[in-house]
Amino acid sequence: MSKETVTYLIKRKGIDDDDLYITNRPSENVPTIRYSTDKRDAKHFDGLDKTSIDMTKHVAIKKTVTETTKYEEVGLDD
Repeated sequence: MSKETVTYLIKRKGIDDDDLYITNRPSENVPTIRYSTDKRDAKHFDGLDKTSIDMTKHVAIKKTVTETTKYEEVGLDD
């Protein structure tokens, strides 16, 4: 049995030296976007949140995590 989770990291376009990843969830009420050069700081977006990001200035990076659950019968040693 496998479970797959898809999220997206959002990266700023047009940056030559370092990649800049969005670290917050900007909205219409609070449009400020914060960035980090460390991918580990990037906020994961699932597409269901009410985030407001101008994607003409950004690119989405799809992250797929597949979790597998395995059951197996084992015997007891005498």
